[in-house]
Amino acid sequence: MTNQKESQKRTIQLLMEEIKNNYESKENQLRQSNWESFAGLPGIFVRHLPKKDLSNVPFIADLDREMWASVFQMDLTEVYTDPDVYLEFELRKKLYAYQNFSDDNPLTDVITMWFGVGFCESLLGVPQEPAQNGHEPWVGKISIIKDKADLPKLPFPDFYNSPPAKLAHNYYARLKEQVEDNLQVIFPEWDFGPFGIATHLRGIENLSIDFLDDPVFVHDLMKYLLHVKKSWSLERAKFLGAALQPLYLANDDVNIPILSPNTYREFILPYEKEISLFHGGIDYWHSCGRIDPILKDIMEIPSLKMVHISPWTDLEKAVLVANQDIILEIVLNPVDDVEKATPKEMKEKLRWIKDCCQGLHYTVRADAFQIFSTLENDLKQIKQWVEIAREEFSSK
Repeated sequence: MTNQKESQKRTIQLLMEEIKNNYESKENQLRQSNWESFAGLPGIFVRHLPKKDLSNVPFIADLDREMWASVFQMDLTEVYTDPDVYLEFELRKKLYAYQNFSDDNPLTDVITMWFGVGFCESLLGVPQEPAQNGHEPWVGKISIIKDKADLPKLPFPDFYNSPPAKLAHNYYARLKEQVEDNLQVIFPEWDFGPFGIATHLRGIENLSIDFLDDPVFVHDLMKYLLHVKKSWSLERAKFLGAALQPLYLANDDVNIPILSPNTYREFILPYEKEISLFHGGIDYWHSCGRIDPILKDIMEIPSLKMVHISPWTDLEKAVLVANQDIILEIVLNPVDDVEKATPKEMKEKLRWIKDCCQGLHYTVRADAFQIFSTLENDLKQIKQWVEIAREEFSSK
């Protein structure tokens, strides 16, 4: 075991040296020149804010974590239980993407921490499903607010001492020790919107009924989650000795028709506006669902900089209400638009996006790739898409 750990330590050192050597390279500077900054704190799914008035359209390709694990033949169970394995995994991802995908994704000097989509819920008492069988941790499937009277009984997350928080602190301390001054380590932020967490605490069926027959309870639940979120963020800032920063807000449960537009306006938008005011802005608002019926409402959020436009959102409808001061991140369907697409279909889709988005401030992303056919073939398809995107987006 000692020899294995020593070997891993040498591997990590070599990977960090390679990142350091490439970070100031001309190629990386060229990639960085497309972007203004990170979108909010650099979360595990790092987003960048593209500069305005570029002659090209910046674009990025990225794999899902389960596909990355297949590329490196690494076990996600170990990644989420051993901080040294986690660090090696993150370093390998950064270097492989930089060296194998000739997109506009820059090599960064940060290591982010990610414990699965159910991390925030686990802080509130919903046990997260652990990483297993090649899958990353997932949100627990047991709703803990069976009765509305259970709301006041929910445990208030302890930033230091709850088991999920202890895991985060243990990882943070070990990662900082390993990287020393070579890289920054980003401690987890509470960057999930309150509605998504509410659906997992209460259950989407119960919450859907609550919208109709007990709106006061829904608002009480949302206010509680907003209070919890603010508390975590303030404790995080105090722990790091830093000020609050604009947020990356994840909102996949905000999805039409799971919600109606009126439900979004009444029960969700006011709290997202308050989060933005609290953080001094939302740099990036994310939902993988359909949002074109509420995009105009989303754009009312103060100090909003970029919105995720998923493949389920009607792009032609979205651009009709798009605010030219707010960036659109156009995200492709990883299977239909890349992994099983012909070169002709790839070109047609990218040209259609350019036609739709003329005069707007936007970027394009192909991500969430999992193995569709074989690892070798899918990587070949992704690299071909990158080459075609380079040709199509080299100028507007």
